[in-house]
Formats: sequence, structure tokens, C-alpha cells
Amino acid sequence: MDKPKWLEVLDNQILDFKKLQIFLIFVHLLPIWLFTYFPTQDGPSHIYNSHILREYWNPEYGFQGFYDINWHLFPNWLSHFALAVLMIVFSPIIAEKVFLSAYVIFFPIAILYFLNAIEHGRERISLIVFPFIYNYLFLMGFYNFAFSVPLFFFSIGYWWKHKEEIHVRSIVLLNTMIIITYFAHLISYLFLLFSIGFLAITYFHKRLQLAIINICILLPSSILLLIYLPSSDLLSGGSPKISLSRVPELLGKFLSMDILISLDKNQSIIAYIVFVVLIYLLIHTLWQEKIIGSKSSTDQFTSIDSFLLLFLVLFGLYLVLPRSVGPGGWLNDRVAILASILLLAWFREGNSRAWKRMFSLIIVLLSLVNTIYITRQCRILNTELREFTALTQSIGKKKIVLPFFFNGNGRAFRIGIFVNAANYYCLNNGGINLGNYEVQFDYFPINFRDNFQPPIDQKEWVQAVQWKAREIDICGYAEKVDYILIWGDADKITAESLKDCYQLISSKDRLKLYKGKRGDTS
Repeated sequence: MDKPKWLEVLDNQILDFKKLQIFLIFVHLLPIWLFTYFPTQDGPSHIYNSHILREYWNPEYGFQGFYDINWHLFPNWLSHFALAVLMIVFSPIIAEKVFLSAYVIFFPIAILYFLNAIEHGRERISLIVFPFIYNYLFLMGFYNFAFSVPLFFFSIGYWWKHKEEIHVRSIVLLNTMIIITYFAHLISYLFLLFSIGFLAITYFHKRLQLAIINICILLPSSILLLIYLPSSDLLSGGSPKISLSRVPELLGKFLSMDILISLDKNQSIIAYIVFVVLIYLLIHTLWQEKIIGSKSSTDQFTSIDSFLLLFLVLFGLYLVLPRSVGPGGWLNDRVAILASILLLAWFREGNSRAWKRMFSLIIVLLSLVNTIYITRQCRILNTELREFTALTQSIGKKKIVLPFFFNGNGRAFRIGIFVNAANYYCLNNGGINLGNYEVQFDYFPINFRDNFQPPIDQKEWVQAVQWKAREIDICGYAEKVDYILIWGDADKITAESLKDCYQLISSKDRLKLYKGKRGDTS
């Protein structure tokens, strides 16, 4: 039996969209694979600590003499575990590329699933997420949070599809997804639990029993929070303090789509265009649904309006929450990303084929321009990173490296691409990087052993290594260091200490390598 003509047209449109989505995903993979390094701030640290996990029991490296593995059930395990597994097959640098490629592929697919789970036929709206892939936090190297974003939306989409009929299988799968989100990042995990609970109450507000059931099915995955919080440093500074003092600043950042600006100031142009598109969709939806549509009555509340309410709640939290909770920072930026994408669930597409074609064309061109620009910036920053890593072969096996950075960003606008780049000097040689910031926090898997003596007696001593070199007694610590790596022009105090207690063995442009009293060049 032949298909009806309208169904053939629909099938062709879906096929064309899949081709378009595959093309855009391929283009967005280019910045990762075209160059040796993918320039982020924290990425090198994640690679290095995953490498320690992979080689911890390898006697050729000797990591057990310096590090302990934190086996507790804390968030942030996802990237380290995945990278360590990938390193069984790939080199550390290639393992990172494979992991990041999985993120780039999963991101738009998860958002499309989320939108179609709410209401089928949201393909064109889902295209707007492509400029969000290379967001500020991802390029900061917050890999766990980055991966938690598509997990957040995929989990909500799955719950929404199965909220009316609760079965053992759906309960198990939903809690599994929430648990994976927990091991990606705590913020997304908390907001995922909150969002499903909020949507359950608003959707089932006239069927209280179903609302309670949908909330109760979250209990198994909620146990992880009860296990983690009492022993963590997360609330060491007290509970989050709600404040209105930063509302104007944060409102300005949201309206300018600050979360899309990272490598160069010129990205603000693309960010503004994305915001204009979001405003257009907002106005278009209001016009279609609330003014000329069938839902013109102001007191008529639809199930999809629950997502608008949830967005307003998240946006309100974005405006009043502090920058950080305990040692965890960038809280407002994280909420901004979740809220911005969540609002897409409430938007409507135009009904005409011309609207869909024009909207698709605009978003595709925007995504391509953004990706080309990011690729260009990655090429420029790779030139700098190659300059920074020019002396990696000068470091022998099992050596201790103390890095100091006096030019953390290079040509990157908001990203300190050199802050953790010394980790490249300790890959595949058993090196110990004293600028490894992860070792000081209880939500990362690698910590220095209790008998380790840091360069300065502070809880977060790595911050002094990264930002306050003059506070460290470099000469007094010389017996414990093989090499000191300097990037940029050292301050006067540091330069004098290096001259007195260390020997300059290699120098290239902004890069200098000094040998400590116990070091050698082998």
C-alpha cells in the first residue's frame, strides 16, 4: 500500500533534518580534531589525573608514592573514569578528543530528544543549541559539567515521556540516568531532581497522587546526595546566601548571552544574535499561542506552560544565587546554561514550510560562523600551546615539576589556557605536577598523600602556585623540586629566588626551565 502524500513529505523532511544535524555535528567536531591541543583551562588537569588513575599501579611511574585515590562516591567521576578507560586504547591527548567528541555528538541529540519528548516536531527549534555546545564553561575545561547538561535534558525528556505510566523498567532507567548525572556534576544533578519534582507538581496539580508517585520514584537516586553532603567540603562556608546585590550585573550578563563568550571579545556579536533569536521565538510563541491561537484565554494553563514556570524559577535563582557554594564556583553561569536551553521547551515553531526553511537557514549560518570562528581561535591558541610545550622532552621520568605562570591566558579572552598546561609536561613520564589543582578538593579522585609537604602551608595551596608565586619560599623548597617551569616574565622576588637557588637549563621565548638542587636533565 502506498504511503499518503503528506506522510511522504513528512518522512522527507525528517530525513533532510537528520542529514542537516549530522552535517552540523561533523562541523562542530573540527575544532577538536584539527589541532594537537584543544585549548581549555582545566582540561589538561583532567587528562593528567585520569592518566594517574590509568597508571596508578604501574611501577614504571611510581604514582603510589605521591598520590592516593579517593574512592568515595562523589560527583565529577564521569570524565576521569571515561578518560582513564579510553587511555587503555588511546594516548591521553587522543583520549580527550574522543571523550569531547562524544559530548559534541550527544549534546544536540539529547536536546532534540528532550524537545520531541515534550511535543513532537521540534526539530527546527533544536538547531539553536548548536551555538551552545562551545559555551564558556566547556571551554573553561569543566568537562563533567559540560557532559551533565545533555544528561540533564535527556533525563527530563525520558521522565516526561513516561510520567503517566510508571513501570519498573522506566523507574530503573530514570534513576540510572539521574545517578550518571550525579557522577557528572552535582549542580545538574540537584537541579534535575528539583526540575522533575517541580514539573510533577505543576503537571499533576489536579492529580496529587500521581504527583507524589512521580516524586517518590526519585528517592533511590536521591540517596547519593545524603551520602555525599555530610562528609564534603561543599557546605564548609555555610548554606548559599541569597542576595539581590548582583541582580543588575547578572541580568546584563544574561541579556548579552555572556555564557557564549570565551575565546575572543568578538564572540559577543554571535552571542547577541543568539539572544535576538531567543527573543524572536518568545514573541512568536506568545503571538501564536496566546494571542491569535486557540489558547487565547489568559487563565488557560497547558502542560507545556510548566516549562515556562520552571524557567522563571531557574532564572530567579540565577539572579539571586552567589558566585560559589563552598569550593564550587561559577554557579550563576551553570544555572544560566540550564535555564536558557530549558526555555526552548516552551517555544513553538512556525507552521509554514517557508518559516521552517528560513529559520533553519539562519541558525545553520549562525552555527557555521560560530564554529569557523572558534576553529580559527583554536588554531591561534595551538600556536601558543606548542610554544608552551616546546621543552617537554627536557623533563626526565618521575620528576617533580613546580610551574609558575605570569601570563595565564595568552591570547584567549576569558580562558586561562596555560594555568593547568604544565600537566602536559607530566604525561607518559610519571611526572609529578605541583600545580595540579584537583588534589586539594574532595570531589576529585586524585589527592596527594597525607605525608606530602606542599610548597606553602595552606589548604588550597595550589592557588598560590597558580596565582601568588611570591608567597612561596622557592629556595626553601628547592630540595623537593626537580624542575621549575616559568611562563612569562616573573616578578622581581621570584626572579631573584630563581637566580640564587636554581640553574636555568633551557629558555625559549616566554618559556624558561630551571633545574632544582636535586634535579638533573635526564
